[in-house]
Amino acid sequence: MPTPTPLFVAGLGRSGTTALTQVLSSHPDIALGVERFKRLYPLDEPVSADLFSRARFFDFSDELTNLTPHSSPQWAKHYATMETKWEQARYVGDKMVAIRLQHTWSSLPQARFVCIVRDIEPVAASWETRAQDPDDLGWKSNQDAMGAVKRWNRALGRIRRAVKQRPEHAVVVEYDRFFGDPAGQALGNVLTWLGLDRTDTVDRAFERAHRHFVDVVAPKDRALPPATLAFLDEQAHRKVWREVLDLAL
Repeated sequence: MPTPTPLFVAGLGRSGTTALTQVLSSHPDIALGVERFKRLYPLDEPVSADLFSRARFFDFSDELTNLTPHSSPQWAKHYATMETKWEQARYVGDKMVAIRLQHTWSSLPQARFVCIVRDIEPVAASWETRAQDPDDLGWKSNQDAMGAVKRWNRALGRIRRAVKQRPEHAVVVEYDRFFGDPAGQALGNVLTWLGLDRTDTVDRAFERAHRHFVDVVAPKDRALPPATLAFLDEQAHRKVWREVLDLAL
């Protein structure tokens, strides 16, 4: 078997990275983790090829993530499925919310990234909801609506730079367009970019994601107070946002 190509789903938290990972990893030629090396990506340690050997990837004793099959049982089935196809997959990789594209390319120059972006208002509203929930131990209280803006701006800048510089190694999709289109045109474009055919398994996974978007995500009330909206209008890099949208598949 040829050596698989590293593939990452990258995007700011609450931008659809998990849903995109689930759809893409339903393809028989794609096997992706769910922030398998979550604690490594923000560091300046290399993202090395050996991390993605089957033995290394599925040994969670390194404590580089809190999303293990044991601590997060909802991912046990996912990882079991990924392990069965790991050796035959054309692409293996992970979900990354730290968005370290240039850093990753320094050690994995052949890596490919499917980036996902989402408008600041729903992202900020989602951050605010989680920050205000005292029972959400996986989210920091200072990661609120206003805290989202700096991270959103930085993510957009990094994605714009990567897609412009290395379009053969990085593409971007926009959350609403991707999941809101019942035909899944953007999904088809991503698969074509990866050199993969569209399969029944991908279509079924996309249909579930699309229905969730229509029934749950789109109708959600994300009202933010006027002061917060004013802060977003002042601080969010809307020009960069429009440029990234122009690059989206």
